[in-house]
Amino acid sequence: MLKKDKSEALTQKFNNYYPGGHSNLRIPMDVTNHRLFIERSRGTHLVDVDGNEYIEYNGSMGPNILGHAYPEYVERLKDFMDNNGTAIGSNLLFSPLDIEVAEKLCKFVPCVEEVKFTTSGSEAVQMAFRIMRAYTGKTTIVRVEGHYAGWPDNVLGGRRNPDPNSKPYADFSCAGGPGVDPFYTEGRIPWAGKEIFMITWNDFEQLEETFDKYHEEIAGIHLEGIVWNHDGLYPKSGYLEKVRELCNKYNIVMCMDEIITGFRVNIGGAQTVVGVTPDICTMGKAMANGIPVACVGGKKKVMDTIRDGRVLCPGTFPGFGLGQCAVNATLDILSRDNCAVYGQVFKVQERIMDGLAEIANRYDIPLTLTESNGVFSTVFGVPGGRRRLYTKEDLKGFDKKIVEAFQKYMQENGIFLMFGGRWYVNASHTMEDAEKTLEAADKSMKAIKKNNLRFISV
Repeated sequence: MLKKDKSEALTQKFNNYYPGGHSNLRIPMDVTNHRLFIERSRGTHLVDVDGNEYIEYNGSMGPNILGHAYPEYVERLKDFMDNNGTAIGSNLLFSPLDIEVAEKLCKFVPCVEEVKFTTSGSEAVQMAFRIMRAYTGKTTIVRVEGHYAGWPDNVLGGRRNPDPNSKPYADFSCAGGPGVDPFYTEGRIPWAGKEIFMITWNDFEQLEETFDKYHEEIAGIHLEGIVWNHDGLYPKSGYLEKVRELCNKYNIVMCMDEIITGFRVNIGGAQTVVGVTPDICTMGKAMANGIPVACVGGKKKVMDTIRDGRVLCPGTFPGFGLGQCAVNATLDILSRDNCAVYGQVFKVQERIMDGLAEIANRYDIPLTLTESNGVFSTVFGVPGGRRRLYTKEDLKGFDKKIVEAFQKYMQENGIFLMFGGRWYVNASHTMEDAEKTLEAADKSMKAIKKNNLRFISV
């Protein structure tokens, strides 16, 4: 039985000061009535203030590609801090690291010829929107339902306008009330949806119709190459190629969101995996292994809208020294020995995925596992084992109660998972971690089966 006295006491104090926690969504994140307060972390292991130890697959929601306190990474950051200020950039002072980082990004990521840094994915997306509008002289950005792009008014959630006789603006009115739409928020500017057209993922007809009809208004399209904000939905064959073709035809900028996929699924991101090169991309999370860094990178002809002063993207921390050091160290480690770390990660990941599929089959629990290198999702309620899914219709039967129950039981057995069923595997996970994880998974699925798939609240 996990101890919780200290965490419960700290939770009461924390909630007095932090309404909604640090990153608040309406999606249930915790499976206990208290928050977990971590005292120390190393590699893949966390120890909370009550002394409970966990193997974790949360990955800090994506950034942690190397693992906690990865020795080489830590030493390089320590060495930098021993000799430099943590923030020396913001167009006032520069470092040779700026050049090293840019050269690596241009080498590894197909679309990148120039870069502009910021500190979060949300900022990078808004920067990309401004660049696309400036480059084309047009105003509207096309987005895709289910592709998360941060918390600002014009991107948080939304669905395609259900009125077929209207323009396909983003509909941010809550469809069914706050209990139905996890991204509904009060305080959103009422006309935010007028900046965005929404389309449905992998719908060729809708894609072509929107571009053919409204191309004189469309500045760019922003979309994930592999939709890890929606259970790892892949593009259908030819879909991203069609996006690329239409963007070329109508002078529309193609922007790929690589906030999750960049440097996690491949050193070149999702664009390398799917074989389609966008004009620009947004990157963040894993590129600095947890130090807050994000950027927009892309083709010179588009990015040069910043160079001549037409587009302003100012700030205090763009290119800050410690962040550049973190990016440089992370990319060096990931690219070493012909990117050998990716094979190491996937070897452990594959053992876990195969084991989960076998255990689910043994207990007759329907489970599909969607996957990319370094990230996979457990889609309970949908049978099929390891396979690709493409549309939200493929997720029919997805049972969130089983997902929550599994997360709860795994946590009780020393495995800390991210809410929603997404798993991040990093360079510090070992085969020993994998075997302990599968032992916990066996106990957890056995408990789920025993309780007839019902979620037992803590």
